[in-house]
Amino acid sequence: MRSFHLFIFSLLSHLTLQAQSDTLYVNDTHTLALVFPNPIVRAVTGHPDYTFGYDTDSPGRLGLLQGHPGTDSNLLVLTDDGLAYSFYLVYRKRLQEGHWFVKVDKSIGNVQPEKWLDTLGQGMNRSIKPSLQSDSIQYRKGSTYFMEKNQTVLKSKRRDGIVLRLRDVAYYGTDTYLVMEMENRSDIDFEVDFVQVFKAHGNPRKKSSYQKLRMEPVYRHRMPSMVKVGQKQCFVYVVPKFTLGDWEKLMVELREKRGSRRVVLQWD
Repeated sequence: MRSFHLFIFSLLSHLTLQAQSDTLYVNDTHTLALVFPNPIVRAVTGHPDYTFGYDTDSPGRLGLLQGHPGTDSNLLVLTDDGLAYSFYLVYRKRLQEGHWFVKVDKSIGNVQPEKWLDTLGQGMNRSIKPSLQSDSIQYRKGSTYFMEKNQTVLKSKRRDGIVLRLRDVAYYGTDTYLVMEMENRSDIDFEVDFVQVFKAHGNPRKKSSYQKLRMEPVYRHRMPSMVKVGQKQCFVYVVPKFTLGDWEKLMVELREKRGSRRVVLQWD
């Protein structure tokens, strides 16, 4: 475990210096639940007064955090898409919240999981299942392949100078690869808050019969955080395999982080 701690801190030190950690307030009588965008594969606290529990046998998105009175500390979390998250830990008798959904933009960088997993394997017994590494590489290769194909635009939507295009819907194995593109034709840089994908059924004007089911991503490839004026950025959003039935549509929602711009694309 000591070798893992040293490796993680040396790997992330330069990223942590460039990013300000969010502060989490915890105590020993309540549990703070953290839900990450992707499954947790590694986590470490800087002091034994703080504990962070997560499922190591079947990695999931949920982690449980507690702390005891004493010195402040920090928490580092790595998810299976290679993103690293850093938090500053402070003990407080009373908590204001019991859960927090962590967004992708809170990460401090990408550490390329296929590389650090191999490094860990050289110095300690690996508790991470090999499938996590192979799945990540498979998703990356599949995303790169579908991005490089010559695609016609299936659907596009423009609003407030922001163009969202659906370039391809490709099925591979048990997953669906959605190849999309953002273009900024406005006069202001577009900072991405989130991209969400839904399967919608019915007519939104008839609320009693309208349903919108969010499809959680299993992988994101080259997901942009900022699209500057005049730029285009292509990315891939991987979701579990699905089909569209009668009266069903695929809906993609793009929202600006520090602004009111919003683009919703529908395809059937």
